[in-house]
Amino acid sequence: MSVKAGDLRELLSSQLPDPNLVLIEGRLEVVPVDDLDADRYRGALLLLSRSELLGRGVDETSSDEELERQAATISTAVNDLGA
Repeated sequence: MSVKAGDLRELLSSQLPDPNLVLIEGRLEVVPVDDLDADRYRGALLLLSRSELLGRGVDETSSDEELERQAATISTAVNDLGA
């Protein structure tokens, strides 16, 4: 599984209330925090929220290179879970 800069841009630009990036059934989705308890997201792995990403100093104006670095860090953490 690989998170890309575009996935983080989608999270940052989402109009959803309190959006979160989750991994579910092998795909990434941006979902509002209130939906995480819904049956359709049962078993989803919460990767991070927009507020957590902003807390890392990343925002809508960040370069693609910075977003790729953040995405690589998240991908590594997720892949290490399966090790």
